[in-house]
Amino acid sequence: MFGLPRILIVYAIAIPLALVLGYAVSNGLSTPGDETNFLMVGLVLFVLALPILLKWHHIMLIFFWNAAFMFPFLPAQPQIWLLLAVLSFGISWLNGLLGGGKFLRVPELTRPLVFLGIVVLLTGCFRGGIGARVFGSSSYGGRAYFYILGPIFGYFALTAVRIPLAKASRAAGIYFLSGITFVLSNLAFFLGPAFYFLFYALPSSFVAGQAEVESGRVPEAFERFNGFAPACSAVVYYFLMRWGVRGIFSYAHPWRAVLFFLTLLLSLLGGFRGNVVMLVLILLCQLCLEGLWRTRFLAITLGFGVLAGVMVFAFSDQLPLAAQRAVSFLPVKVDPAVRANAEDSLEWRLQMWQVLVPQIPKYLWLGKGYSIDPNELYFAMLGGGAGDIPAQASLVAGDYHNGPLSTLIPLGLWGMLGFLWLLGAGAKMLYRNYRYGDPELYNVNTFFLTFFIVQSVVFFTMFGAFNGQLCIFTGLLGLSVSINGGMRKPGPVVARATGSAIIQAPVSIAV
Repeated sequence: MFGLPRILIVYAIAIPLALVLGYAVSNGLSTPGDETNFLMVGLVLFVLALPILLKWHHIMLIFFWNAAFMFPFLPAQPQIWLLLAVLSFGISWLNGLLGGGKFLRVPELTRPLVFLGIVVLLTGCFRGGIGARVFGSSSYGGRAYFYILGPIFGYFALTAVRIPLAKASRAAGIYFLSGITFVLSNLAFFLGPAFYFLFYALPSSFVAGQAEVESGRVPEAFERFNGFAPACSAVVYYFLMRWGVRGIFSYAHPWRAVLFFLTLLLSLLGGFRGNVVMLVLILLCQLCLEGLWRTRFLAITLGFGVLAGVMVFAFSDQLPLAAQRAVSFLPVKVDPAVRANAEDSLEWRLQMWQVLVPQIPKYLWLGKGYSIDPNELYFAMLGGGAGDIPAQASLVAGDYHNGPLSTLIPLGLWGMLGFLWLLGAGAKMLYRNYRYGDPELYNVNTFFLTFFIVQSVVFFTMFGAFNGQLCIFTGLLGLSVSINGGMRKPGPVVARATGSAIIQAPVSIAV
């Protein structure tokens, strides 16, 4: 790949690995149960997988970006996409140094990303460092820095390869459909202890509702299948990206509308109210960007919406309890325990936000950072009444459940300005690709812009976590650059056929 003799690459890898393994065995590092064993196993697997990484790192990064899988052989079990982002960037950078290719350049996006990275690093340096407990630091919080810097590296890694037009739709499908893997956590728990080993590589947080019901320690708990929300959303995203609203509700393919509707219903089993609102907003925004709000497709979409609304209003109290929680924000009849659970979830968030808002001036010029005193976190979980514990623990941990606060408090005004700069530049780039992109990528670019707009709105109005959601924005932007070859600009006008209509659109020209 790098233009070097293969024998040199083999020696450069095999000899250091043999020395490390020999040292480990001779010094008794193979004791059963020793954490070093996992690191050694991870090192060996990494070396064995290196040829695959060198060849397929880009498509692997696209797949794992939205997948549920974690890396089990490292402390804190980071998500695989985070490691792949750094590895893929390093491989592409080294390949570029040896003349193997260059990154696709979009300066409008590079500047805000570099600015954000500098803000994060300076904030960490002035606010307790970027240490992580798993690496021996005396404080928690370093994980958040990695989940901000990782998406920045990931953006550049995605833009290192120009995806051919013939493979663009397939790559976008892989990017979104990999989210189906989140349902594996719920399936592993349902299948029983024989399959619990899968949680080494799957997030256990998505089975909390199932575990509470099975343990019986929380009498008022009801079963929620949290993994269904991202898994079903992934299918919805793929449908809209692949066929658009026009294709989903086409008379020629009625099965698409049926599957789309059933997937929306299954997503309710996750019990997330915000997920329902976001899916509805995405559908409406996509309809508008496709220019269908003056056509029969508006009536068809509204008809499906009215049908779903009637079903919810008529049978809301007969739905599974998790689904009742997902629609509890509507004026419908739901189980009293479900409504109380939903109201309590909102109440402790409001309490936390009331405490945070007065602190904004304190951290406006220099953010609080993400460093956490473990003793403070411990006492926050012990102190106060039972209803205050979630708010106090989330307050200390920096888990604010609010987009603007999760940006302003840890990173200050500069972090917020950098993020707004990125959103503005990203919206411009996605609009250019939607407006002037290749006709064959019309559905893909339309959905990319839809998804970006709705995610931005949800981040600032409903729910947001900057350190956890930056990857959503950078991943989408990086993939759009890779698929379109950069940011498009106006060119000669050609005719594009979409169904029964002929639309005049500029051809694809990269800036």
